[in-house]
Amino acid sequence: MLLSFHSYKGGTGKTTLVGNLGVLLAMGGEKVCIVDTDVNGPGIHSLFDIKYNLTLIDFLQGKCRADDVVYKHNELELYIVPARACEEDISSLFNTPTEAKEKMSELINVLQRDLSMDHLLFDCSPGINRSSLLTMNLVDKATIISTVDVQDIRGTYILSSMADKLGTRANLLFNRTPRDKQQEIEAVIKDFSNKLGTDLLGSITFDDHVARAWSRKLVMEDDPECDYCLQLKSIAKKLI
Repeated sequence: MLLSFHSYKGGTGKTTLVGNLGVLLAMGGEKVCIVDTDVNGPGIHSLFDIKYNLTLIDFLQGKCRADDVVYKHNELELYIVPARACEEDISSLFNTPTEAKEKMSELINVLQRDLSMDHLLFDCSPGINRSSLLTMNLVDKATIISTVDVQDIRGTYILSSMADKLGTRANLLFNRTPRDKQQEIEAVIKDFSNKLGTDLLGSITFDDHVARAWSRKLVMEDDPECDYCLQLKSIAKKLI
């Protein structure tokens, strides 16, 4: 399954969630690849402590083969395609959007056909940008991750509308919600999801265990029975 993860703003916990979801699926026996398409602010390689020579950018620029930018994580069947920081977005590396889509499709074909990945998870750039929309147009499901911040919610509405125009099924997930107002928030986000017409995956409450990790380790590996991980397991069942 091809899954992309989006947010209107940074700071929603998107990259942390994608990384831990990848570990969760791999621990369940799936073969998973996480592709970092956030070329303006890549973070997946730091989360997994990947030491790389070649990245997604090198492949897109025709400097190497697709399998040259795939790195295995530990003993799990979990693989990472890292990105390096780039001033331009993915589409800007090509003459036309069609060329960009064809090159990304080539990567997807290699990962699925040659490397037999069960799931591809795309960690996309925050905001409304061509890289994010390009990826959204290639996947089976797009998940929009939001906080209960008013600006986030307004941006989520725009992202959901874009997914609808692209014909991509959109899911909505609220992350880092205040634990002490959970019941009140659940009612609000259900109403918002109904008005938006998206599938609501649910919400994940703010977790001190994750905050203390400082995006330097994966709590799903460190403590898979922590509250955050248990919530993520419930989300994954709905998503896959």
